[in-house]
Amino acid sequence: MKKIIQGIIAATFLSGCQVTSVVPNALQEKAFLSKPGYEQIDKHALRSPKHLEHSSQTLAAYLIEPAKNDREKARAIYRWITYNIAYNDEGFFKGKTGDLSPDGVLRNRRAVCEGYAGLFKRLGQLAGLEVETISGYSKGYSYAVDGNDSINHAWNAVKIDGQWQLIDTTWGAGYLDEKKKRFIRLFQDHYFLTPPEQFIYDHFPKQTRWQLQQPPISKADYDRQVYLRPAFFRTGLLVGSHPQGTIKTQKEVMITLRAPKEAALMGQLLLNHNEVDESHISIRKRVGQYEILTTFPRPGKYTLRLFTKRQDEEGAYRWALDYRIIASQGITSEEKAVSPEQIFFDTGLKVDSHPQRFIETEKEVMVTILAPENVLMSAILYHDQKRLDKSFTFVQRKGEKYEIHAVYPRPGNYILRLFAKHKNEEDYQQALDYNVKVNQGLSGNIGFPKTFVPFKEKKGYLYTPMQAHLKAGTTQQFRLAIEAADKVAVLIENKWHPLKKQGGLFEGNVTIGKGKFSVYAKWPGDRNYSSLLQYVAE
Repeated sequence: MKKIIQGIIAATFLSGCQVTSVVPNALQEKAFLSKPGYEQIDKHALRSPKHLEHSSQTLAAYLIEPAKNDREKARAIYRWITYNIAYNDEGFFKGKTGDLSPDGVLRNRRAVCEGYAGLFKRLGQLAGLEVETISGYSKGYSYAVDGNDSINHAWNAVKIDGQWQLIDTTWGAGYLDEKKKRFIRLFQDHYFLTPPEQFIYDHFPKQTRWQLQQPPISKADYDRQVYLRPAFFRTGLLVGSHPQGTIKTQKEVMITLRAPKEAALMGQLLLNHNEVDESHISIRKRVGQYEILTTFPRPGKYTLRLFTKRQDEEGAYRWALDYRIIASQGITSEEKAVSPEQIFFDTGLKVDSHPQRFIETEKEVMVTILAPENVLMSAILYHDQKRLDKSFTFVQRKGEKYEIHAVYPRPGNYILRLFAKHKNEEDYQQALDYNVKVNQGLSGNIGFPKTFVPFKEKKGYLYTPMQAHLKAGTTQQFRLAIEAADKVAVLIENKWHPLKKQGGLFEGNVTIGKGKFSVYAKWPGDRNYSSLLQYVAE
């Protein structure tokens, strides 16, 4: 899995009460900044004098002192609790959650969800707020997507400007590191006054009225919903093709999510908690949405986990959602579709000759890719995770297509990796991989001539000779096309051999000397020739 997928926010069931938990990573609290408008009230809450924190009355009075309205009162209480009350991890694992009364939680500074919710209610009521404690079901890291039939969580509703709104101080306070069995504080702004239409994806109240939405949904519908996390809403994603969390399919599935242009997306496929090769996921961004094509190596129950962040945001991707996918069949290597990177789609490339990722050949292969006029392509061959000499690949354009040639020095399994960029960009980016099984391979000095930038930018096309290594003393036919050039010549041992222009082609027979030599071109208005191709005579 790519290292930039971090900050995986999750949740686990604890003693009939659920708390968020996160896979350990480098995220800090600063990653979850205050919502705009709450900066001053948050600072006030975090600076509460210690001598005022011993009783609910004095603490509540201090917290609401600068508050201008009920919303700021609720915010000050939420921020103080999430900062000062730790989840009672030790008590949970020993089966002793301790005193969960508001006074007990305030005194011990530790609680499980009932304690968090009870303290928020007490402080809220002392602040003159109307507050209720709600019990129900919630989803988290241990949630099996199929749903759970046990009441496992408690949270709050608070009335703001005459409207009930939802708060979860437990999930706002931090997470449980499941491996170390320790609570780690990490502020989550998402669970303060969460919109009901978002809250219902991971909280289902026992009493229907606390859904705070019309029409309400059933418990069965709640269980079937796709499993969404705070980051999903934070980046403005919307469920598209598959609103239910469990998908049944055969070998593959295409899922769409609606997305703003600033949302970035990555994916991970899991089987029995183990990551499946990333080539089984292809994520394509189109206008207003993402398309996620997933294939499955064998029958089984999979988890498709997606991660998101804003494109201009530094740091890690965060867990956005899970789908549970039941595949009845597996896809063979021969059937597996190519899995392009985003640059493939951003540059407007399209697969032409080889739609499957797996290619079997004896000695060589040519792949064709459809490409817009302003796109350049390149290719590199890998064997045993080692990059081979660039002469084993040759990329040239003919009309609307790129031809990518590759030759193989020995039998074995190779990766043919394609790269692309717009002409005005500096660096190539990885666009597409092919897995190539070579049964025989070529012997001797093999490889293609070296190409230079003008050959690519001027849409050069070489007919012959295609091999880089030529025999000294032989006569070779040179035949190529190069856009808008008026002269083309072969320079061998300081002697120029002009090629004759025939329509759009330059061609001629040239006797080869020893050592390296090159093919050059000149364009109208240029004083000098530019290098196109380089060969070696032996």
